[in-house]
Amino acid sequence: MSRLHAEFEDSRTAAGAVRALIARGVPLEAIELYSRRPTELCHSLLRRKSRMSLVAVLSAAVAGGTATTLLYRAQMEYPLVTGGMPINSGWATGVVTFETTMAGAVLGILGALLWEGRLLMRRMPPPPPMPSGGAVIEVSGQDDTNALRDLLLEAGASSAVRAD
Repeated sequence: MSRLHAEFEDSRTAAGAVRALIARGVPLEAIELYSRRPTELCHSLLRRKSRMSLVAVLSAAVAGGTATTLLYRAQMEYPLVTGGMPINSGWATGVVTFETTMAGAVLGILGALLWEGRLLMRRMPPPPPMPSGGAVIEVSGQDDTNALRDLLLEAGASSAVRAD
């Protein structure tokens, strides 16, 4: 798979180059932007949707519902002599439900962060060497690397080389 490595002196120029690549028809999944400092991109360039909120709600509902069901079943299957008090204690069940719901949400967010941040991938290449104040754009999997190299140089890249 061919990769194109372009270095930029400042991150605003790199953001403009990303816009030019997308206008050229390069898919967003093929473009990686690396920078030592946070780079502001317009909202239309950030098309990678996060599912963290959905994962948090679903994992919280599953964990809380499972814990409540198990607790209720345990209270009904193994009734204790309570001296006239109800077998199902709403207060005790509520505390356990709340705690496991919150634990499920936290574990779901942690899992989504590891998945969406691609931190579980073992074959992820290391980040390229970067200039101190600038940014690096890597474009992978494109056939016409000469035209893309020319486009990146016109967009303000200080250098653009093919990295295989």
